[in-house]
Parts: sequence; structure tokens; C-alpha cells
Amino acid sequence: MNRQPLIASLLVSLLIVGALAAALATGTTPRLGLDLRGGISVIYSPVLQEGEEQPDDFEEVLDETVEVIRNRVDSLGVAEPEITRQGEEILVQLPGIDDEDRVQEIIGRTAKLTFRRVVEIVPPGSEAYDETPACDGDQPDIPDNDGALACEQASQSANPDQPLKYRVGPAEIGGSEIAQAFATIGQGGYVVSLELDDEGAEAFEQITSDLACERDQGQPGLFAIVLDGSVYSAPGINPSVLCGQGIVGGQASITVGGGQDDGGEQEATDLSLVLRTGALPITLVSQDFRTVSPTLGSESLQAGLLAAAIGLLLVAIYLIIFYRWLGVVAITALSVFGVVMTGVLGLAGGFGFTLTLAGIAGIVVSIGITADSSILFMERIRDEVRLGKTVRTAVQRAFESAFRTNLAGNTVTFAAALILYFLAVGPVRGFALTLGIATLLDIAILYGFTRPVVFLLSTTRLIRRDNLRVESPATQEVAS
Repeated sequence: MNRQPLIASLLVSLLIVGALAAALATGTTPRLGLDLRGGISVIYSPVLQEGEEQPDDFEEVLDETVEVIRNRVDSLGVAEPEITRQGEEILVQLPGIDDEDRVQEIIGRTAKLTFRRVVEIVPPGSEAYDETPACDGDQPDIPDNDGALACEQASQSANPDQPLKYRVGPAEIGGSEIAQAFATIGQGGYVVSLELDDEGAEAFEQITSDLACERDQGQPGLFAIVLDGSVYSAPGINPSVLCGQGIVGGQASITVGGGQDDGGEQEATDLSLVLRTGALPITLVSQDFRTVSPTLGSESLQAGLLAAAIGLLLVAIYLIIFYRWLGVVAITALSVFGVVMTGVLGLAGGFGFTLTLAGIAGIVVSIGITADSSILFMERIRDEVRLGKTVRTAVQRAFESAFRTNLAGNTVTFAAALILYFLAVGPVRGFALTLGIATLLDIAILYGFTRPVVFLLSTTRLIRRDNLRVESPATQEVAS
């Protein structure tokens, strides 16, 4: 038996375990998912406007909606969100977030922005004001190619109970032409500053030129900024802008108002976020909105860890009683597996992995798989010794047989985990991922750690026939 490759394999394994243990000691631990950390879970369903038919590319529209939501959530800085489609519904899970109102405002908001000319102002108290629909609740979306009556945003109105109404024309600039949006502080409070792309800036220059001429002719000359069917602001053209000479640069602003104490900064920041990430291609409504308590997750985690600890203790007692020194090796292999598995999951957190209760279930199952691999190896050794072979020869022959069986079984398990990961959604994927990682680690630990340790011990007196509790061939013949 060549000892050098065995010692080298064992040293490499110990170096990897030491490195991962050091990473864990410095705080590199797995990121906890929604069910363990707490947060918000919401299911959104698409809704069509009255009389609107479902488009032929509805599936593509839903996929685009998921991407817009993901961009908004990424801008919020949420750690490890889960955003997936479930048929025509969209599941959004946000660990560590507990502000329900802000989530609804940012994620569920359509944020369709258009710039439209003001055709007429309809003030409160006028006959036309009373004859038009009231400004209560969410305003319906306005088609890009049509004009309509739009209400002033209540939060921007001097009289929120009776805001101004504007008759606006078709959209002339859309949200897709916004290159950048960011919150700033202005004289009257916070504003969202907009920068248009080249196409939008060219259109803006032409429109403001026309509006300057309309202003000089006694017409309103206002350019309404319409967001989700409501007029956020309708600024006029500055007197310094001459007819035929529009505003160059493609910059505009939406006045939010309010100071930091009034929530103006938060509103401006959130509005700039949704404008920057783009409008949802379809309107969404929340069907199921839940706040998950971190206390419940913590209690479940503690219960799961306690169950795993009890299971490990029972397995350890069994291994020592039946296999003695080989049982100690198996327990050490389980410890190595625990350190490596935890370290790998901790490092995987930097690539988007989140540990959930289902993932912990996969780890608990994998503990049994790892213990079973060691038991299989030991039983093969006992079988070979029972046939009359020396311990050293028995160990070599037993590993070849046990490793083939272990490889075949783990290959099937890994294939099942892989299929489950790609076909399942939600927490089931976490179970499949941890189970798949565990099967690969089991093979690696059996070959890189358990094999060299047992092979080296077979050259000592720690592993003998009497330690293996195997009857000699002569004793077996007498008994028969």
C-alpha cells in the first residue's frame, strides 16, 4: 500500500475543511430565507382594463413584468429576493422587509409615465367639473393615442378633496424615453429630476417650442406630466422661452413636495426608482399579501436544529457500538460533512443562494446519506474479513465495491435533485439544491477523507478482526 497518495489526499481534505471553518469563524454563514428570517410574501395577478382583450403575446408580457419587478426589487437592495411566475400569477418574496405600504407602492405600481399637452383646465365649482367623473380612488390608465380627462394628483393639490381636472391630449413623450431619474431637493420640497434620451430630448424641444407659441396666443401652454392616469404636475413654459425656440437638454422634473419629516424624501426616492426601472407592461393587483414573522422562522429553525442534533447523537452512539474505531471515523466524516456543507452554503450566499426550512430538510436527509455511505464501506470490510482476507486486503477490496455502489446511488439521487430543481418552484428548489450539493460532497468526502483514513488505520493495530466483531472462518465452520 502506497501511503504517500493517501496522506496527500487526507492533507488536501483537511486544508479545505480548515479553510471553510475559518470562513465560518469570520461570519460567512448561509443567508436565511423568508421562512427563517421573516419578511413579506405577495402574489400578484394581472388585470385587464374593461373591454381590453388578452394580447397574443401575453406570456412574453408576463415575463417582461417579472423582469421589471426584479429590477425594482434589486434597486431596493433586498437580499436574496425570490420572484417567480406561477402560471399567470407572480410570486414575490422579500426576506427582511416589513414595510407593507412601501412594497405595494413600489412593486405593484404600474408607473406608466407620459407627457401630454393640456387642452383645458377644469377648475372646481365649474359646471364641467360637476358633470365629469369624480376624482376618487385610482384613476384609469389613459391610452397613449387618446386624449382624456385626468385628475390632479391629490398629494400635489392645494385642495385634495377637489383637485383640478385637466383635459389632456395624446401622449407625446413616454416613460421609455427617460434615460435617468433621481430624487433631489428643491425650493418647495423634494423633486424627481428626469433626463430624457436623445429622441425624448428632441421631442421635448419641439413641444416646448409649440407650447411657448400657444402661451403667447392666450392658450394654457401647459405640459402635463401624467403618472398612472393622474396629473402629477402641469408646468407652464417659462417666459424666457420664446415661441419657436424650445427648451434644449431634455430635462424635466416632477415636484413631490414635503420635507424629510413629511416623507417627501422617501416618496421622491421611490418614485425615481419606479421611473428609472420602467413601467409595468400590465396592471397588477395583489391577491395574497402576507407578512411572515421572523419569530416563527426562528422557532422552526431551532426545532429543526434540535431534531438534527438528536438524530446525530443517536447515529453516533450506534456507529461507535457496532463499529468502534471505524465508527469514530464515520462520525468524523459526518463532522467534516457538516463543516463543508455549512461553508459551501455560506459561500453560495454570495451567488444568490438563500437557506430555507426546505433546504434544511434537504441537509437533514443528506446526513443520513453520508452516514449510510460510511456504513456501506464498513459492512463491505466486514464481509471481506468474514471471507478470510486480512484487514488490509479487505479494506482495499471493500472500498472498490462500496464506492461503485455509493457512486451509483448518489448519481440517481443527484439526477432526481437536478430534475426537481429545474421543474419545481418556491421552497422545493431549496430542498433540491441542498440535496444535490450534499450528494456531491458525500462522494468527495468518502473518497478524499474516509478512504485514506481507513486505509491508514488498517496498517495499525486499531483495526483488527476482533475490533470488527467478525467471526473467524474456522468458527463459522464449527457453527455450521
